[in-house]
Amino acid sequence: MSWYSILPYILACLGLLFIPGGLIAFALGLRNLTFAAVTPIFTVAVVAGTAVAVQVAGIGWSPQVVAAVSVLLAACAFGIAFLTNRARGKAATWRVELPGARRYAFPAIGFLGGAVSIGIQLRDAFGRPDNFSQTFDNIFHLNAVRYILDTGNASSLTMSSMTSGDAPPFFYPAAWHDLASLLIEITGAPVNVGVNVLNICVAAVVWPLGCMLLTRTLAGPNPYAIGAAGILSAGFGAFPLLLLDFGVLYPNFLSVSMLPAALACVAVFFGIGDSSRFRGLTRYSLAPLAAAGVAIAHPNGLMSLIALSGPLILSSYVWFCIKRRRAGLPARMSILLGTGLLGLLAVVAVMWKFIRPPAEAASWPTVQTVGQAVGEVVTNSGMKHPAAWVISALMIAGLVFLLRKPTKVWFIGSFFIAAVLFVVVSAENNKVLRNALTGVWYNDSYRLAALMPVVAVPLAALGAVWLCRKLQMLWTSIQATSSLKRVAWTQARWSGGVVLPLALMSVLSVVQSIPLQSSIAVTLSHYTAGPDAPLVSADELKVINEIDALVPKDATIAVNPWNGGALAFALADRKTTSKHTLTTYTSDELLLNDSLRDVEKNPAVCPAARSTGVQYVLDFGTQEVHGGNHGFQGLLIPDSAPGFELLAKDGAAKLFKLTACN
Repeated sequence: MSWYSILPYILACLGLLFIPGGLIAFALGLRNLTFAAVTPIFTVAVVAGTAVAVQVAGIGWSPQVVAAVSVLLAACAFGIAFLTNRARGKAATWRVELPGARRYAFPAIGFLGGAVSIGIQLRDAFGRPDNFSQTFDNIFHLNAVRYILDTGNASSLTMSSMTSGDAPPFFYPAAWHDLASLLIEITGAPVNVGVNVLNICVAAVVWPLGCMLLTRTLAGPNPYAIGAAGILSAGFGAFPLLLLDFGVLYPNFLSVSMLPAALACVAVFFGIGDSSRFRGLTRYSLAPLAAAGVAIAHPNGLMSLIALSGPLILSSYVWFCIKRRRAGLPARMSILLGTGLLGLLAVVAVMWKFIRPPAEAASWPTVQTVGQAVGEVVTNSGMKHPAAWVISALMIAGLVFLLRKPTKVWFIGSFFIAAVLFVVVSAENNKVLRNALTGVWYNDSYRLAALMPVVAVPLAALGAVWLCRKLQMLWTSIQATSSLKRVAWTQARWSGGVVLPLALMSVLSVVQSIPLQSSIAVTLSHYTAGPDAPLVSADELKVINEIDALVPKDATIAVNPWNGGALAFALADRKTTSKHTLTTYTSDELLLNDSLRDVEKNPAVCPAARSTGVQYVLDFGTQEVHGGNHGFQGLLIPDSAPGFELLAKDGAAKLFKLTACN
């Protein structure tokens, strides 16, 4: 399969990401960059919320249901906005405002540069459109998408029944899986291809747009800063590449991709930045809707949003009090809001205690010293990625720039919080402190390393604007000394206002991509089904590809999930006894895992096989994804074992039919 052949899938995915939420965003009066950046968050909230609602209502899961709910919600938003504006004596305007060419050009160029750069990075990292991550968590993610397609159960409240066995299901954030299932149902793409297309679109489109909107919150409608943010969003090894390599952490990846835009929505809610552009309903609805989208994508995304919003909220309160004092107004309102702020802090403390994984799941160890962690923060090289020297220099320049802007200094606090969390999780040996601060993120250094670009991109964009201004001043002064004063002045304005920013964008785009090449190469090795691939080798993939012709649609295959056999469910669309390594097994399944190969000797095997519907077996040997040994001796079957028929064999990978129980 070629990359050109998936272009229709990419277009369909962009439609999926922007149409459902776009209807609501348009009804709320959002336009231009805010519309583009916030729309995917609304889509995630609508899709995941609809999945829960239709499961409770007993309605089937389909793109048509999502479309109907989107139209209904958009109509409600339009009606409420219209009535609100009418009550306030304002005419509702639903026209699209077209910005001037120059104001529009640099953000557009920056976005396209960042999007194309990230797209190329992921193309090179994935290798082929049908490659898939050879990692532990991907067993669950791919199979969960197939499970939704087969059962119509896309609810975050019940989708875990795929692996819970006889136990009741538990909450699992399924927004990413819901999007993938809709894309595959719309396009007919294979599961592995649909997953790669979704990840490329989220990384190359949703992430840069969010970074640009957050930068606009700090820089105002400065086209150079907004465009620079689009370019710079493609310059980090820690995101989006890291979460598509380690884990893989697809729900976390989706949540972090939306985090910059969500933080910008919080700024609008609390009156930080140019919030006057938004009418009452829109201003106060953006943050709750964005928080819902981020939370349902992954709960620790919500906690990340809360952590980064702390300085913003405090700054908003301080400036509110200062303005009232300067205006000679009484302090009652300031005291009242201060009391509310303390109440909000108490709520956050409760959330921090309870919205976290169990202690046994937050067992990741520290990985380095405090000095090394601080060095990785400063050089944007989290988790041993190559240092991004140019971006880091611009980031430091942006920090210095913000120190001179009292109303913007809150963002330095957000940067400091992200940095401290990463240093603590990766280097702090005090287990009580570490678990208190970073247990929300499983005490996982990778998840918190991925947060650093959220705060680093806007800072680097501000640094790029500062550098651009210095170059413009230098260029103007040089031209002004020319004997052809008038011509020189015209050239200076053209060169300084257009050519220099474009040249700087081009240089940044090229220079920042160089350190990423080694990270891309590592990711490619994790997406390649080679002879010694840790999850599914080339031989095993060949056998999986033969299943469609050899195994009936309604048959069940006995598999060992630790050696990749469970992916026959996602890739070949056949039922398997296990769909993840952490599956809770029934007693019959446990018997087959231990004793299926002894079917001729053990009379309990055939009744268990009939009970579970097992008629076929995949034997992928003893190599496990993490190099362990979890048993499953009953599925290690010799070629000529009695009671089995060998249907396919490539290398050590084998597919058997169980004949003893016919």
